[in-house]
Amino acid sequence: MLGERISFLQQYLQSSPSETEKAFDLCTELHKIFNALPRFTYQQIDQIPFECGIYIVFEKRETYSGLDRIVRVGTHNSQGRLKNRLKDYFLQENKDGSILRKNIGKAILNKDRDPYLPIWTLNTSKPENYRYIARQIQDQTEKRVSDYLIKNITFTVFPVNDQTLRLRSEKGIIATLNQTKDFGPQSDWLGQYSPEIEIRTSGLWLKEGLNDQP
Repeated sequence: MLGERISFLQQYLQSSPSETEKAFDLCTELHKIFNALPRFTYQQIDQIPFECGIYIVFEKRETYSGLDRIVRVGTHNSQGRLKNRLKDYFLQENKDGSILRKNIGKAILNKDRDPYLPIWTLNTSKPENYRYIARQIQDQTEKRVSDYLIKNITFTVFPVNDQTLRLRSEKGIIATLNQTKDFGPQSDWLGQYSPEIEIRTSGLWLKEGLNDQP
């Protein structure tokens, strides 16, 4: 069955938009496929057996159709950077190097009504913004983001070596999820506290690609 699902996924990713307009629920089918693939934690990034691909992110307590719900889809532009991209999330405490880290930090701070939120939102790697940084709060927030990721996030990956296909596939999967009417988060999902309306309404830790071609 897993082989059939992977075969379906390969056909789906390489098909034209009109060919993907199937009678069955693509969103559920994608969840079945990705739930059946090997699951990784931050400690297992170096065990990924390929260097180029797409990652599918899951979060504790988030479900869809009785399966673990996808909360993010991502990839990389540069060839061979899949593992380093994932390490940017979990192992590099620098929110300006990872939009996922920044968005989770925004939700944490907004939930706490923390006045540091506007500073966290800035690109503090730019010299003109150094003066706004409160180093202790910044480091504490980075640690809170890391703790959240380590405790709640797992992911699966699949290889896509061609950059054009990789980027198109990422957008197509994101749009398929977002444009499925019953796809969405649990009421207590952390992303519900995001100041970004796209994250709150989509149920994904994403702002880009939501309305692209499924």
